[in-house]
Amino acid sequence: MPYDGTPGAGSLYRTDPDGTVERVLDGLTIVNGPVFNSDGTALYLADSAAGTIHRWRVDPATGDLTGHEIFARFSGDEGSPDGMTVDDEDCLWVAVWGGGAVRRYRPDGRLLRTLTVPAPQPTSVCLHPSEPRLLITTARHGLRRPTAASGAVISVHVPARAPEARSWGGSFGGAAAR
Repeated sequence: MPYDGTPGAGSLYRTDPDGTVERVLDGLTIVNGPVFNSDGTALYLADSAAGTIHRWRVDPATGDLTGHEIFARFSGDEGSPDGMTVDDEDCLWVAVWGGGAVRRYRPDGRLLRTLTVPAPQPTSVCLHPSEPRLLITTARHGLRRPTAASGAVISVHVPARAPEARSWGGSFGGAAAR
């Protein structure tokens, strides 16, 4: 992400199992997310500055991205897509920076639910692995009138859980990740 917000100067990098780092996407501005679906065959990525969530198919053997599509677009008055997670039904949960909300989308792109957040700047979301709870982080930065929940972590009961964790096939310092 370019700290000065230069349009198109953001990129996404991938670390391969042998430890090499490769730039796989460029031409983005404020890159957020990224998150994979539960079987690792789809990547969701937000370009917050453009108000867009992208989706690519992922080749599990190579990590190559194909089949790009726009998954969702946000109009300027809705806020911007920020941090994301996927639940055990492969639905995408998206924090809406500047929109005071979290959205849940079906894999076909249909909006299922919008949760109102008592803070204008939700930054990211995480599902609890064993309880039906969504954890939402929020920011205070740049707010003239922050709410009591600005800059906090909020816990909300939701009808979803985190998918089972998947391990990465690479290594750090010679030890294989498990």
